[in-house]
Amino acid sequence: MANSKPKQFTRPPPKKVKAKSAEPQTADEFQEAADFEEEAGGKWRAGDPAKSARAFTRALELYERGLSKHPQNFDLAYNKARLMLELSQQPALVPHIAASLETLLHAALEDHRKVLRLDGENVDALFNTAQVLTSLAEVLHGEGDEDGEQPTKLLHEALEVLSACLSKQEMMFEQQRIDSEARIEEMQDEASPTEAQVETAASSEAEERTATIVAPITASDLLDTVHASLAALTTLVAIDDPSESGTLADMAEALAENKAPRYIALLAVVDQSPARLSTALDRAIFFASLADARFSNHAVDLQTAIEQLQVFNFPGKESSAHALFAEAQAREELVLSALDRSETSGNIDGPDCWGQLTAAQALLSAAAGLSTDDARERKARIYELKADTEVLRYRLASTSGIELSDAIRCSAGTLLSNSRTFYKGAMQHGQMLGDEEIVAQSSQHSALFDEVVRITQGGSATADGQTEHGEALGGLVEDGLLSDEAAEQMYNMLQIS
Repeated sequence: MANSKPKQFTRPPPKKVKAKSAEPQTADEFQEAADFEEEAGGKWRAGDPAKSARAFTRALELYERGLSKHPQNFDLAYNKARLMLELSQQPALVPHIAASLETLLHAALEDHRKVLRLDGENVDALFNTAQVLTSLAEVLHGEGDEDGEQPTKLLHEALEVLSACLSKQEMMFEQQRIDSEARIEEMQDEASPTEAQVETAASSEAEERTATIVAPITASDLLDTVHASLAALTTLVAIDDPSESGTLADMAEALAENKAPRYIALLAVVDQSPARLSTALDRAIFFASLADARFSNHAVDLQTAIEQLQVFNFPGKESSAHALFAEAQAREELVLSALDRSETSGNIDGPDCWGQLTAAQALLSAAAGLSTDDARERKARIYELKADTEVLRYRLASTSGIELSDAIRCSAGTLLSNSRTFYKGAMQHGQMLGDEEIVAQSSQHSALFDEVVRITQGGSATADGQTEHGEALGGLVEDGLLSDEAAEQMYNMLQIS
């Protein structure tokens, strides 16, 4: 993850030119032709992913042919790598571009390494390389890479690259400040320019027009790198050797409490409050992940881990759907970890776990009730997590041996009905947002609980959807939301009926 708004990748603005029939020859001609295909791909991205992907593929091929003729051209190498990264962040396009997301990210990483061999100090190339490394680590970890060894290595490299990026950005930012002050002094000291000075200035201006334009570093760029570093740390702390957790915590604290405030102070006043909120949220997400990792590794008990979630008590949380959603996720993750620990210890604090899930539902309801753009964009995910939370509460309520009140145990049927309702809500909001992934998954889960609720209320299951129901149950077990026993009971119920 990434937990903050992704950095906008830098590239020259597309030039609107007609496609040329003749094969490009110069690097600029290859860039123009690739820009044309990228613009076409962007137009079709939402309406026709296959057509969009074909255009982007043509752009990649143009970059590749251009580099075969001009292997040392930085712009061609950078823009090919940048496009590969952007495509990896478009789930609808990935199947049309590569065999898998992992394959695409491996290719993108190789492209970025080539870019850095051409210019190892380019801050955009450094930043993008770290993004690829982090994304690839997340994919490999999600697919169950053995012991997390390779994801851990990739994340450590990402942090090293981001550190180099931030150092270079700071140097450039300071040089910009010095140059700006020098120009102001020159303007104050200068008398009227002579004719020779005017000719010299005109000549210099002409030279500048032919040079590569380097975008100035802004305070927002510095903050983007801080956010990316905190995101990489958050992923790493969950899978790294427990002995490294203190070092990672120190790194996160230095970024959030030392560097970020200095950069925020450089922003326009109107932008400072949102930036402080975003930084506080990234910090909270990291330390929540750290608390969960320490609990999972038996370094702290459940009560201590819960207390550490107070890190989410920062100003502005109540009006941020992202912050409310993130805290709800953290509380649910802690319950899942408690259930995992109980499989070996045989003990679980039922009331504390139930309390965390109840708190998560309250946070999600608050997020769903906000009328901000952020809340509207997250609505489908909010309802999906509300549904998942109800399924997890059903797991607690229906598992024997967990100390819970009779009233909670009697609520199991209501929890299943709530899950169905929330999954339907997630599906509807996903349709409005055009989120195909959440629509597909939520509709499958909604159909499953439609059947389960119908049977528990005395009805009969239909013959349709048996395979899909089995897949949905398997996914819920894999995510920890249902126990093997509960899933098997539901599956048998569907078969018998």
